[in-house]
Amino acid sequence: MNVLPPSSAGTAGGELRRVLEGFDVGVVVRRMEAGFGRLPAYAGFEWPVDRTAVVRWNVDLVLRWLVNGLPPDDYLRSELHEFLRARAVAGQPIEDSILVYRRGARMFWEALLDLASDEDRAVLVAEWDTVWRCLEDYLDLVVDVFAQAYADQQDVPSTAGDRRARALFDRLCARLPVTIEDRDRAARLGFELAEPYRPFAALLAGATVSGQADLASRLRTAGALAFTEGVRVAGLTPAGFDWAAFLDDPRLILAQDPPLARDRLSAAADGLRAPIASAARSGRWGRVRADDYLPELLLADAPEAADRIVGRVFGPLERTEAVDLADTLRCLAVHGFDSTKAAAALPVHRNTLLYRVTRIEKLTGLSLKDQRDRTLVLLAVTWETVTSDVRSASWRQDADG
Repeated sequence: MNVLPPSSAGTAGGELRRVLEGFDVGVVVRRMEAGFGRLPAYAGFEWPVDRTAVVRWNVDLVLRWLVNGLPPDDYLRSELHEFLRARAVAGQPIEDSILVYRRGARMFWEALLDLASDEDRAVLVAEWDTVWRCLEDYLDLVVDVFAQAYADQQDVPSTAGDRRARALFDRLCARLPVTIEDRDRAARLGFELAEPYRPFAALLAGATVSGQADLASRLRTAGALAFTEGVRVAGLTPAGFDWAAFLDDPRLILAQDPPLARDRLSAAADGLRAPIASAARSGRWGRVRADDYLPELLLADAPEAADRIVGRVFGPLERTEAVDLADTLRCLAVHGFDSTKAAAALPVHRNTLLYRVTRIEKLTGLSLKDQRDRTLVLLAVTWETVTSDVRSASWRQDADG
């Protein structure tokens, strides 16, 4: 396993060490978990482990690294490898796994700032570069371990350009001051640091992870700040970036926001992933607008409520192991609750469909003639699609690749 060398820049000085040692790790973890709960890649993934314990383990590791100035030893790296391998075995798409850790780094920093006293916060702000150098080293280590933990590790993006782009993107989204190192990263990437920026998400339909990595590389050559997230590419472009040559590829799916200031980049970038996933599932290519996928965005912003909707609609059917009823309800939703079209699509006799509808209504307590209940069904099917079908399809595609 590759080991990152100790970074003297990651060693906390006396004042910073005092501040870091004064944090209650449990409180930091609880604050971060509140943020993770709003992240579909984390909240929507079924992983039979004590998530709080895993988050705490990672927070402890980073704090020790900061305070002592030493990267994880062989024992800690082996434990990290087991954590990440468990995600691979459980089937979490690699793009989601990397995203969770990248967002976790920002949540860690934000938690420290929120929980610190005014005096200690001033120390953190003054020493922000030390903290973030350590976080960047840790994220690099995580990506290296993912490369070994996942079955498609040979396709995991690990080029210097991809790493620089990811690091610069995270720092811009975290609203950290632009440093000489950031300017050096931008210069090597050929990216113009002047605001405003246009966040984007893109993918090549049907391409493997290595195909997406090639797309990110070509985008960087054209002047974009682009990096891979498994089977997806994300990043920023200058306001006048020309997508024409890339849109000539009929496989490209692109979602992009208008030019934004730095304080809006993080939320905007997160909001572009759902439209891309939905477009990929529906077979829509080319430019897609976030406005075309507002239900998906609404659900992604409230994953806990979305999960409750799914449980309300499909839970009674799953408890009775009525698979045919659950599939029938999904088919009805897809076909606008038109019984004739749904019966033809299943295919079953229309009388059989009507009998199933009666059973569905009895088991769930929903009325499929009631607009409010139909809306719940549509939202449940939409959230299932975003969190399950697309990710599972992407994972299977990469494994086959």
